[in-house]
Amino acid sequence: MTVACQCWGLIQGQASTGQKILVLQHDQTESMKLEPVKALIPHIAHTQISAVHDRGEPVCVANSIAKRGSVIPAVVLSGPSAKIPVRTRIAALYWALAFQDPFDVQTRLLPTDALSRRLLAPSLAALLVACSGGDNGDGAGSNPGETTTGLSALPNPPLTAAPSADDEPVTDTDAFHTASNFAVVREAAEPLPEAPVIALTEADFALGLPEAVVTVPAGVDSTANAAPFFEDLDNQRVVAGETLEIRFVPRDPEGELPGMFPQEIPQGGSFIDNFDGTRSLIWQPLQADIGITSFTAVAIDPAESAYRTSQTVLIAVDAPTDPATIPNVAPGIKEVLAFTVRAGDPVVIEIEGVDRNGTLPTLELVNAPAGASLLPHPRFEEIHVLRVVPAAAGELTIDVLVRDAVDPSLTAIESIRLIVETPANFVRSGARLRDLAAGQGVSFGFAAAPSFYRRADGAIYAAIAAEEFDIVSPEASLKMAPINPSPGRYEFADADNLMAFARANAMQVRGHTLVWHRVLPDWVLETAADEREVHMREFITRVMTRYADDVDLWDVVNEPIADEGGGLRSSIWSDSMGERYIDIAFAQARALDPDAILVLNEFDIGFAGPKIDGLLALLDRLLQREVPVDAVGFQMHLFASYDDFDALADNFAAVAARGLDVHITELDVSLTDATDEQQQADVYQRVVEICLEQPRCTVIQTWGFTDRYSFRSIFDPLPFDADYSAKPAYSALQNALGG
Repeated sequence: MTVACQCWGLIQGQASTGQKILVLQHDQTESMKLEPVKALIPHIAHTQISAVHDRGEPVCVANSIAKRGSVIPAVVLSGPSAKIPVRTRIAALYWALAFQDPFDVQTRLLPTDALSRRLLAPSLAALLVACSGGDNGDGAGSNPGETTTGLSALPNPPLTAAPSADDEPVTDTDAFHTASNFAVVREAAEPLPEAPVIALTEADFALGLPEAVVTVPAGVDSTANAAPFFEDLDNQRVVAGETLEIRFVPRDPEGELPGMFPQEIPQGGSFIDNFDGTRSLIWQPLQADIGITSFTAVAIDPAESAYRTSQTVLIAVDAPTDPATIPNVAPGIKEVLAFTVRAGDPVVIEIEGVDRNGTLPTLELVNAPAGASLLPHPRFEEIHVLRVVPAAAGELTIDVLVRDAVDPSLTAIESIRLIVETPANFVRSGARLRDLAAGQGVSFGFAAAPSFYRRADGAIYAAIAAEEFDIVSPEASLKMAPINPSPGRYEFADADNLMAFARANAMQVRGHTLVWHRVLPDWVLETAADEREVHMREFITRVMTRYADDVDLWDVVNEPIADEGGGLRSSIWSDSMGERYIDIAFAQARALDPDAILVLNEFDIGFAGPKIDGLLALLDRLLQREVPVDAVGFQMHLFASYDDFDALADNFAAVAARGLDVHITELDVSLTDATDEQQQADVYQRVVEICLEQPRCTVIQTWGFTDRYSFRSIFDPLPFDADYSAKPAYSALQNALGG
């Protein structure tokens, strides 16, 4: 699409150029069929349009977009008193593009289905950015090629293809999810192939045993305490089908006995204890293992457990002269952990068949409970999905028969265990957190585990989340790698489902995150530096356009401050654009959504020190340049020993003094051997109290809510344990929010 944007002036009738212009006055709104516009853009209210017209700011429809050599109507909005909201412009564009003749408003209706909206949205958003020059309400126009925010127009054609119909998710069936009050979708396209792993070669093997890697913790003097090591190791060669044994003998120069553990045991292998201070890897490689692989064992210093030596051994697995000598072993399934669920809730479990000979086994239910199903996954051939609704409390064991694809008589029985509790066991006393927070004038929320509705305990997870929280962030599904894994490829299903869950449960959504130095697809990491600004802006545009009606707050830039020293973090964004990448990201976000709350999110700023000092200095520079930052997100990944509460209050106050809101975005409080759940609860309570004492602290979110799905799960950091029982931290939150 070639865009020629021009404000034609507030003229009724025919323009001097002879092109048609239609002016919609306030008294024409009903006759001009604005209801379809409202259906397309829920955020635009009839009063919004009325207000625009009441100020004498009409909507001009002009033939100013050339598409495939023909001319179709476009919309130019202009007015003397104020900028017209972007959502109003989008609605008007949808309206205009629905008609071949801009005057034929009585006989043609707008496309109101979701697919049509989504297909039009990226083009319209790009058009709006490109067309935002002209009179902006204060009489000042923009320079050619720039938007009113100072951003240059995005290239046309774009650097990578925008989302298309091929990227649209399709409706999923109930057999594959636990959701009850919103429709679930899944990706329609075939899964992308896994990224190729850089294979080890015979040349690597010939170089000999890889050099050991020694980890020396702070405070350890390696001259006084030498590192542990492994004795008499070398690379190994074995023929597929034969059994390999490698004996690991750890030694400590001071004569003590080191501990050890394996980093990862190959499938079908074991790391056995020889009961003499040594261990042995026992492994029979099969067809799928042919090639060069590696195995790593770690020796642990007897005096300092963090002082370690990692030793890798390369293993060359050769194909046998006669392939028939490789035994056909019984298949199995990948381990399925036990889950706590509620009686009466749907349970879904994805079961992956495993055959070390490289074929795909079939799966069958042996003792299927009433109503249970086991169906092939619609996208992944190696996975079947078990769905069952447990009727009563107790332990439920379901046996799955795994049958070999080559020899059907070769089978194995695998068991799946569910701990079924009555719903009454999950009733919590007192008021819900979201209601208590509302009484304090703040929002209280969490970050949602990816695809929680496809997990065995998805129903109880969703029920507790809906009861307790009024704002939700996606932990992963809006980050760049999950949503745009390859150029022109988009996977929206997980994010779409989270938006649907939020709508069904009256939750706001925090869009996390638009620009980060991590969780980037490989293709972005490989781009030329001078193209990264456009890639960043195209991603922001496509994501914000799709979710404009759903997301109220955006974490625009995540973690821009370096971990040490308080300066700007080195990343593909800062290395190519400098600090200016932050300005550009916020300007792009503001151009796309003037009403959204735009947040700069950072971690380790709940303390005094160079990190918070660097952040405050950055904020001063951004505000001086009029970068549209609305709030600062304090991530707050803490330990139960945290006690810097005065510094936290000071840091909140420093941000508020700059006219910015304070959000707690990723709160969790980890336990260690030296702390207990009451200390954890005390930290939760005090952090929330400090927020409530600061008038500009408006949002509190925990990073998850159950220890089962925490990214710090080994530290049990959240208010609910792995079985959804409320911990003392939950009561502490109630106490803090209840005043």
